[in-house]
Amino acid sequence: MRTTTAPKRRELEFHALDDVRRDVDALHAAGYHRLGNWTLGQTCEHLGIFIRGCLDGFTQRAPWYIRPFGGLILRRVLRSGRMPTGVKVPADWLPGPPTGDDRAAVEHLVALLARFEQHAGPLHPSPLFGPLSRETWARLHLIHCAHHLSFLVPAR
Repeated sequence: MRTTTAPKRRELEFHALDDVRRDVDALHAAGYHRLGNWTLGQTCEHLGIFIRGCLDGFTQRAPWYIRPFGGLILRRVLRSGRMPTGVKVPADWLPGPPTGDDRAAVEHLVALLARFEQHAGPLHPSPLFGPLSRETWARLHLIHCAHHLSFLVPAR
């Protein structure tokens, strides 16, 4: 499915990591309709890759041809509160195939969100944006989560 043309995505704006936790728990409890390519489990896995990356380090950098534009992209994302749709990312940043059980991925994401909140040490640089403050990392995670979770609409 071409996610750039997905109809009726949810308008999401998270202000705290607890908002993300509540949303993924609600989607898992109530069920959901997919407007994009990924299940809730795959979405949580993908989001977890970035949260874990800022804590433990990333396995790969952004492609060389896009890195010079990192600062411009970062300013645009932070100013708009939105991420572009349909961006191609390295395979390491993509989730595996759907497992049929979203619960494990939801629980793993919730644990990573808590770990990020409790982490007092330095954070690893973004593979595209370079070194970021804790506040900028938190804002990016909220924007990234809202972007991907907007493709999942509660069944109720």
